[in-house]
Amino acid sequence: MRKKLLLAILILSGLAILVSAGILTHYWLQDRSDERVREAVSELRPDENTEPDEAFADLLAQNPDTIGWLRIEGTSVDGVVMYAPYEEDKYLHLDFYGNNSARGTYYLEEQCDVRTSDNLIIYGHHMKDGTMFGALEPYQDAEFAFAHPYIRFHTLYADHTYEIVAAINTRILEDYETGFKYYQYTGSGDTERFAQYQTFIEENRLYDTGVTLQPGDRLITLSTCAYHTTNGRFILVGRQIS
Repeated sequence: MRKKLLLAILILSGLAILVSAGILTHYWLQDRSDERVREAVSELRPDENTEPDEAFADLLAQNPDTIGWLRIEGTSVDGVVMYAPYEEDKYLHLDFYGNNSARGTYYLEEQCDVRTSDNLIIYGHHMKDGTMFGALEPYQDAEFAFAHPYIRFHTLYADHTYEIVAAINTRILEDYETGFKYYQYTGSGDTERFAQYQTFIEENRLYDTGVTLQPGDRLITLSTCAYHTTNGRFILVGRQIS
């Protein structure tokens, strides 16, 4: 009886090791795949000195959902942004080529229009290794924000620079809760909603950047998961200056 018990324990332990090894191998292979995609896409990075229709030609040929390229100098945020207005969160778990990916790809909120929206919302995963919007973590600190104050978003139509307005820890509200839902504000001339966002920013910013908003400002909001609370989010808000 004792030998049978020991044998059963050994078999179960062996199976557990095999399963663990399989999971680790899966994650390693996924990381390698994501890295290869990142390297391949970086080769297609648009030339900022070229007209948009030419600059994005290679990216569009590979994937017509391409809408722009996001970059923050001094961070690892430097990648293609996708736009699939008729398929919610399409790139949450897809890479640029449409393959499954835990990291996903930066993507523009479906309700936004890069030509007309007053607030462009871009989503990305908060990866623990500091990739994707995990690279925004240092913006919890004012000193880092002052040293890296600009966001560049080069789209199919124009190349814009934004200065950092605020870094905010917030959360996704339940349907029954009242309060400003930043993830539902895309602007397009809605002055009342703009004023609400302005108040939300002033009341929730982690530190004073010295930048204030004025009616008519065009904004960009980078949004990622955060772990300070249930359904937590960290957002970085920028104001267009060029």
